[in-house]
Amino acid sequence: MIVAILTGHPDNPYAADVLQAINAHGIRGIHVVAAAWNAGPRSFAGVIRAHGARLPWVGARWLAKCLIRPFGRIVRRRDATGLAAEVERHGGHFVRVRDANGEECRNALTALDVDILVLAGAPIVRPNILAVPRVGTLNAHQGALPGYRGMNVIEWAILEGDTPAVTVHFVDSGVDTGDIIASEEIGIVAGDSLQSIRARAADKQAELLARAVFAARSRPLPRRAQRQTEGRQYYSMHPRLRAVAERRLAESCAAPRGSLRPRP
Repeated sequence: MIVAILTGHPDNPYAADVLQAINAHGIRGIHVVAAAWNAGPRSFAGVIRAHGARLPWVGARWLAKCLIRPFGRIVRRRDATGLAAEVERHGGHFVRVRDANGEECRNALTALDVDILVLAGAPIVRPNILAVPRVGTLNAHQGALPGYRGMNVIEWAILEGDTPAVTVHFVDSGVDTGDIIASEEIGIVAGDSLQSIRARAADKQAELLARAVFAARSRPLPRRAQRQTEGRQYYSMHPRLRAVAERRLAESCAAPRGSLRPRP
């Protein structure tokens, strides 16, 4: 079975973690297709066109990026070389493309003859890419599906008093609506913060994806369909609400048995 990882950045550390987790299960020959990094407008005129009234603040940030860009290029080149070397060391191919949803990416995945595509820091993938892998495309979502779709769902779950979780699912044309493969809660421990929970969730994502890839080699993966009407779509959390969620998390950690509800 041929497996490829698709990432939206050639030095994405999460993609490296997913690769390492799959390799740790004894699976070799994993390919990585990495899209070029789009840093946004690269000229002052481009900044003006893109940001208009926010020009003073954005212009200052743009100028700061210009000053550190030479160092940033050195770091990105080092990391990308490291990921590419790791892929090739275990018998895979590292392919760079301009656009994760472009024809170049589709052609690369077709040439690799991919059975399973694993998303690791990739943008929303369009149907032209989803149509390539024979078994399907897998993603790990930092939320309990179908209840928590969208963004910042660890924070939203804690704000609403629920235990956060990670879900591995097949990817379809919707957002976090594909068939569910497996889901596991993220345990809350004393002294936790939103940042520490998200870090453990990222580790759990990589491990669950690796388990799914390993299982798919010998049997069809379990699939539990989601209904479009199930769950709720969440969006980026406002900093003030994030502070409330952080406070509720601290209160939960201080409670004798915790105050977050386990998932049914």
